[in-house]
Amino acid sequence: MPNTNAKRVPVRTVLAVGGILILILCAVFLLWTANANSNQAISAVAAKVYFVGEYRIGDGPWQTIEKGQHIPSSRGDVTLRGNFHMTSPGGEYIGVYKGTTPIAFYTDHISVTFFEDGKEPYTIDHENPLFGESACGVDWTSHAFSGGDAPIEILIHNPHSYGNETAIDELLAGTAFWGYMDFEKDILDSGKYQRNTGLLFVIVSLVLLGTALFSTLIHIKNSNILWLIGMVILFAGAYFIFSADGVSFWNDSIVTNTIVLGSSMIFYMLSLSLVITQFLRGTKKVAVTSVILLGASACAWFILPAAGVMRFYDTWLWWVVFQLIVNVVLLGCLVREFAVCRDKKIRWIYIGNMLPLAAFGIDAVMTALGTWQGGVISKPVFIIMFIAALIVVLRIIPRSINTAAKAKELETERNALNAQLAQSRISTMMSQIRPHFIYNTLGSIEYLCEEDPQKARKLVHSFAKYLRGNFGELDNPRPIPMSQEMEHVRHYVSIENVRFPDMTFTFETESDDFMLPALTVQPIVENAIKHGLMPLDHGGSVRVCSWETPSHYRVSIEDDGVGFDTAILDTDRKHIGLRNIRGRLETMVDGTLHIESTPGKGTKVVISIPKESCKK
Repeated sequence: MPNTNAKRVPVRTVLAVGGILILILCAVFLLWTANANSNQAISAVAAKVYFVGEYRIGDGPWQTIEKGQHIPSSRGDVTLRGNFHMTSPGGEYIGVYKGTTPIAFYTDHISVTFFEDGKEPYTIDHENPLFGESACGVDWTSHAFSGGDAPIEILIHNPHSYGNETAIDELLAGTAFWGYMDFEKDILDSGKYQRNTGLLFVIVSLVLLGTALFSTLIHIKNSNILWLIGMVILFAGAYFIFSADGVSFWNDSIVTNTIVLGSSMIFYMLSLSLVITQFLRGTKKVAVTSVILLGASACAWFILPAAGVMRFYDTWLWWVVFQLIVNVVLLGCLVREFAVCRDKKIRWIYIGNMLPLAAFGIDAVMTALGTWQGGVISKPVFIIMFIAALIVVLRIIPRSINTAAKAKELETERNALNAQLAQSRISTMMSQIRPHFIYNTLGSIEYLCEEDPQKARKLVHSFAKYLRGNFGELDNPRPIPMSQEMEHVRHYVSIENVRFPDMTFTFETESDDFMLPALTVQPIVENAIKHGLMPLDHGGSVRVCSWETPSHYRVSIEDDGVGFDTAILDTDRKHIGLRNIRGRLETMVDGTLHIESTPGKGTKVVISIPKESCKK
């Protein structure tokens, strides 16, 4: 028997560590939400300027700029005409900007050209030498105007069609006096809580990835989940950091910022999609196929810009469209699994997996409509999923360690049982090929050769398949598929049905996609015929069923024969086959065999195999 005194991680310790981590994360979340309610286009400088005038899209009519009005940046070049006005630190109006201090502008993947009377046009356009010449990035820049009452024209060009629909709104909302270091400090301060949250994510992810590596090296189960969760948290952390206010002030490589920001979201969703596939069952093949296609498309989004076919930022539109399609497929799989699942814990996991998929879809639609910019919904979901992931990990790691400890203890015992198991298996299999069974079968064949040659031919075929199944598995130490075992049972039953045509055999295999020791079901069916039905005056039936529960696969063999007193199982030599089958089930797949029998009514044998132990 396994040693039940294996050293375990105390439950109270796990709960205490988990509780402390959750409190820390909640505090970080509250601080972030309390201080990150503004985007990069809103600074905390002492004095601000704002633009008053009108705008037009392309060659369209001029329209007055209203406060808080959305001006789309994806319908063509936009021209602004008017003046900058100033307000005091308290928001009190001062007057028209006179041109003494440079004005800061926030550019979100756009180029801006300023036109003043008597001066050469001045253009803010960050060239991206890697992915083409365009304003491919976000940045804070400044320009000093001559000032005065003469109107200024600002031409805004957007080389992209998606992702920065609110770029002009951000530019107008963020205009302020550039106070040099004070200005930069204000912007950086407004994003520090989000950056710190991202840094926490990255640190935790590295710990998880290290744990996953250690778990893989010592062959602990569920290490693949640790790898995927670690990757999800790592890329979510990178997204937090590079989407925070003032990213261009601590990393002035605009191209790098754009690539890391886009890549982190792409790989976050890819890793998340892989995590979701780990929890699917009936729809797993569909989900895995979709994720493989998603991974292939992710490669394309990097190859095309590197080859100069299109700009990296422009691939985001196609990635979002493809990701949304995959999200719909995954949501459909989750809904299907949720509908058929009866395990409440697993159903909550399905609901949790739906949350980030829905958040991504909402953010994508709202960004396209210009309602908001970026992952407004996804970021809080990151926090929620982060906490949930840590809870899952805190449960997985202790269980995995305990499982590894048990596995080492059982390894010695398994090695000691191997010799006994091999002998038991050979004895069991050889016992199935009884001489009188062979004689009776050959006699039936001889009789049918004259009376019904076609039937004799079928019987010979079944008999050959039966013998091949027995001898073929004689030295097989590994489990076989249930479908293969049932094929062997059917060959055996077809032979016995010739000898006993008044017996009835029924098969209801709702699930046969699992593994079990060879010659497990067939000997039990044979026992049901020999010891259950043959003592009857006539007839009798045997029913074989297989099905699955959330945690186990089960097989039942039931007959309506004479039955017996189960107390004799441990002493009666004629039931040694059942004891051998029980031993092989326990040793090879951690399975159990339960027997119920009532004299005069029949016998029912139920095999139960944990799903974790019988995967192909």
